[in-house]
Amino acid sequence: MKVISEISVVSTLQDYQRFYRADPYSVHPRKVRSIEKVKEIAEENSYDVVPLLKLLEIPPSSGRGGLSLSSDGEVKIVKPANLTDLFFVDITNCERTTIDVYNSSEKGRLQDRDILILSAAHAEGYIGTNTSIVYLNDNEKAICIGELIRLRPNIEKINPYYLVLYLNSMFGKYMLNYSVRGQTVHLYPKDIEHLPVLLPPREIQDSIGNKLKQAIEAKIEAEKKRKEIEEILGNEFDLDWAKLFHKKKEMGYRYSRSLATVNLRVDPCFYHPFYEELLSQIKKNKRLHLRRLEELVATKIVNGTTPKRELKAFTKNETDLPFVRNGDIKNGLFLYDLKVGIKVKNDLFEKFKNISIKSGDVLISMTGTLGDACVVPSDIEKGIINQNVVRIRFNDEHFSHYFVEYLLYVGKYFMFQMSTGQIQEYLNTMILGKIPVAYPKNKKVIMQICEKRKLYLNNLQISQQFHTQAMEELNQLLALNSGGDKSWSS
Repeated sequence: MKVISEISVVSTLQDYQRFYRADPYSVHPRKVRSIEKVKEIAEENSYDVVPLLKLLEIPPSSGRGGLSLSSDGEVKIVKPANLTDLFFVDITNCERTTIDVYNSSEKGRLQDRDILILSAAHAEGYIGTNTSIVYLNDNEKAICIGELIRLRPNIEKINPYYLVLYLNSMFGKYMLNYSVRGQTVHLYPKDIEHLPVLLPPREIQDSIGNKLKQAIEAKIEAEKKRKEIEEILGNEFDLDWAKLFHKKKEMGYRYSRSLATVNLRVDPCFYHPFYEELLSQIKKNKRLHLRRLEELVATKIVNGTTPKRELKAFTKNETDLPFVRNGDIKNGLFLYDLKVGIKVKNDLFEKFKNISIKSGDVLISMTGTLGDACVVPSDIEKGIINQNVVRIRFNDEHFSHYFVEYLLYVGKYFMFQMSTGQIQEYLNTMILGKIPVAYPKNKKVIMQICEKRKLYLNNLQISQQFHTQAMEELNQLLALNSGGDKSWSS
């Protein structure tokens, strides 16, 4: 159970009357103090504080329940999982319903720049997180389910992107989080109608809100490039996924002692017919080369070292070396941050040169989610990896980017096949070198994937930069530090 707060709630009769509620959480000190701080900031700067209802075209309302599904429906169904930490509704992977269902009622029907708030949760503490704005093209239709509350901002009165950021600020989260009711943790539209919204001049709203808009647009462009890469890989590999996954669901299969002797593997998963079928389909494809990874690398595949005494001299000195761990690699992205990531003394580089990294190297996590790989970006001149990370160095940077996309698309299955371990999957460098790598014979295709991946990563970086700038500007407006300082509310 995620606890909302360990602070004891003691309040006055006047507070209970003010919020028209008798439950303690509705007058929680953090909520009360948030409202007070918003009013203080407004008075200091001669800003307005306006109830949420007055900034909307229509009152807040819940989505629609009991939606029938249709695989070829034109209307996307938005659920809580579609809300994101970038504060926009990601509708790339949604279930669908029909246009008739959409037209049957206005309830839950979404428009571009509507805002969605989580209204139901199985545990305390989730309401108020990842409030997100809807981003729809002219030809897209979407509808939200009953676990979400829809807000429709009046764009003449407030910048909708500013509003969604405000609701995701520390103040906004507290005011939503402590407005819930019931044992099942539910937020009702009526309970947020009078939520106070700090309304600075429009130019300030636009400065903050437009940065979020640019962050969302860059993220959407990144996703377009990712889909384009998937389409290219799909055309080149031309795999019969239906047949493959049918094989994957097969319950019983056998393998011989001779196979175990040849492969030096006795674990049944290694011999699952899914992998045999996958490899068979790739071998039949005349557009692809098939090699073992160890045949393609420019240098020996190596993994890092255990952080011994000399590596424990972690610093944040800009001149010291990045120390990259497996947690810095996720979903094809290099997440290490030069500003806050741990570093080791620069004078250790020669000693650990054999496990060093440079721009263009491919890094793979050996534990956790297999298939997590990334290319070291250009702003990392050199660094060191820990024992849970493998470094692979190719001669061709185009191939480095292609290889990461290959792992994300199909190579991850071979990594699962080759992995060992009872508690979690594990790969050592010797086993990793045996992974089959299929790649297009046409080098132009590899270059095309590489260029699209670079555009994808560049758009993600731009998106994160604008998102960070927007939040920093909002926190400055609300007199909070960049992390959303909580000290005033304790």
